[in-house]
Amino acid sequence: MSSRRRNGKPASCEPCRKDKVRCDHVLPVCSRCRRRKIANRCFYHPAPLTRPTAVATDGGDPVSSAAPARVTYTPATTTSPTPEGQAEEPFCPSATDQALPTGYLGPTSFVATFEGGREFVSSPSDVLRQDGAEGSASLPGLSPYWVHKAREVLDCLKDFSTIAQLVDEYYNISQAAVIPAPLVLEPLGRVRAAVEEWQVHGYPGDLATSVLANTAKPLQIPSTMEASQFYDMYTGPRLRLEIVGVIYAIAGRTSMFSLARDRLPSSNWLVVREKFARRMMVASDIILQICRILTPVNDLTVWLMYENLLLASVVHGDSSSGKWHRLGDLSTHMFELGIHRDPQQLSDLPVFILESRRRIFAAAYQLDKSVATFLGRPPRISWRHSDCSLPLDIADDALVGSPSEFELASTSIDNKGWNVQTVVQRASWIRVRFLISTFREEILELSLQRPTREMADQLRDISFRCHQAWDSLPGHLRYTPDCWDRGLSIDICLMLSVSYLAYLYNDFLIQRLLVQQDPEAQTTLLDVSATLLSTVLSFGIQREHVIDIQRDFIWTVLLYGFPSAGVLTKALQNQARTGLPIPYNGSRSRLIRDLSVFISHLENMARPGIASHELFARASRVMSSIIDEILETRETVPSTSLDRGAMPSILDGFDISDDLKLLDSVDFGAVFDQWIF
Repeated sequence: MSSRRRNGKPASCEPCRKDKVRCDHVLPVCSRCRRRKIANRCFYHPAPLTRPTAVATDGGDPVSSAAPARVTYTPATTTSPTPEGQAEEPFCPSATDQALPTGYLGPTSFVATFEGGREFVSSPSDVLRQDGAEGSASLPGLSPYWVHKAREVLDCLKDFSTIAQLVDEYYNISQAAVIPAPLVLEPLGRVRAAVEEWQVHGYPGDLATSVLANTAKPLQIPSTMEASQFYDMYTGPRLRLEIVGVIYAIAGRTSMFSLARDRLPSSNWLVVREKFARRMMVASDIILQICRILTPVNDLTVWLMYENLLLASVVHGDSSSGKWHRLGDLSTHMFELGIHRDPQQLSDLPVFILESRRRIFAAAYQLDKSVATFLGRPPRISWRHSDCSLPLDIADDALVGSPSEFELASTSIDNKGWNVQTVVQRASWIRVRFLISTFREEILELSLQRPTREMADQLRDISFRCHQAWDSLPGHLRYTPDCWDRGLSIDICLMLSVSYLAYLYNDFLIQRLLVQQDPEAQTTLLDVSATLLSTVLSFGIQREHVIDIQRDFIWTVLLYGFPSAGVLTKALQNQARTGLPIPYNGSRSRLIRDLSVFISHLENMARPGIASHELFARASRVMSSIIDEILETRETVPSTSLDRGAMPSILDGFDISDDLKLLDSVDFGAVFDQWIF
């Protein structure tokens, strides 16, 4: 930190000028003004409109002195108490004087008419430091504030044994992991070895500065690069912040699902795991902030944003604005990197990078459609503006192996990209859920239009094509109710159920829209609602086999069950009040039994210790009162003939006080996309 003087005397600071007293203070000068040699014109306020805050970790030490526990991001204008013995430095919003590269430019961009038009805009090489010293640990223009924040997040490495166990266990049981396992687990092992060595010989004094210098370098991936060389780019002496953030985010999310309990011992274990998850949330948020300032968008950045988004949904909930904002940031960064477009020459990227990009795009796409449905907002990623191919249905290890190993694995792929050996892989679920989500995008578009005959025809066409797509899936990836009894692993059965529920929910949404103008659609709507509810209940029974994640499992079960239970309850109540039979092909008594079991799930959640338990208690009371009304014996005037056109809609007449409006706005936790399995 430097200061300025005028005419050999200290310049007057603002407080002294106001008090009209002689000023003996020395005013600070920001680094930008020093570089531009205009220190005499610099006026820097060290902490405008700020108030230092602290976030306590599970050990009581603050992880971030600038971000409260529930903030979405570390604000870009936040300041922090300066470390003891360190001169205070202004917070500079830009790390360097050079702009970060523009990124992907599409066929309609302003340089598209020029051959080789990319020379008009910045490229990753433009952000290399002017001194050309790639190995230099100096970071001209980066405020010591961010160096201090980097030290804070790297200090969490002291708990790396716990963090590493959580990540290992996640990949051991997860069928929904998107980043190929070797691309995380191999770097994890290298970081673990380095941390263990540091714990014996002491942490390097310049660790934060060195990691920041590594992070500032553009991540350039030649087409001939092998996976082992790729690991070297962000581990060991070249350790980058992005991979540290990815590991933190996965560990934080996994801790919320009761894994590695022996690593987080406490009499109040639930509180400890929540604090740990929030600590990882704050740390990964800080890393994201630094990466935005310091380095061009790269594959590691996108991985970090995806995992940070999933962690935010677990910590803050799916209805939080933080999740919505992060989803927008993720889609923006994917577009900037060009992940939504397959490269013109597939050989431009190593196959493991190409396939990992396809996986991350497909996963983000289906997550976008789920969030858009859940919040009733427009989707952010449009398939009509993308041509990214589906990832191949091959094992993670085959992606990072030798070319001969990949070629051998490719021989088991049919012309549509499916594995013909009926082997279930993580890529299988990414493909299935993506295909289902493409129809969801069409449904969301039509849901905004006024009901017309043309729209009804379009909805029926979507439903037909969605059924065709489901029937064309490989048989081992289609759910059947007996899958739980076929000896399949619990995680595969859960993913079968999740995919099937998403498929059914497409038809549920279609039929709800059709009912508004076609009473005949009531029969199909009731049928799909009954199937949804029974599948949810079968899904819910399995929580006894996964007791470690029972609490989170219950929250997830209700997301598809509640809308279907609402439709069925309305239909049965209308029948009880009018005496007219409901247009349902199944058993009425079975419906009542299933609804009663569903209410018991609500009652199980309506206990202290579960978030929003009062809302669940109220919901169970409302639905119980409706079931009681349905079961009461009353005199009705039976109808001698069934005129379906004259029947009241199952969407009408459900007037049992304003409590029902409450049920439409209940936040039921996390959508299925956050499943650890």
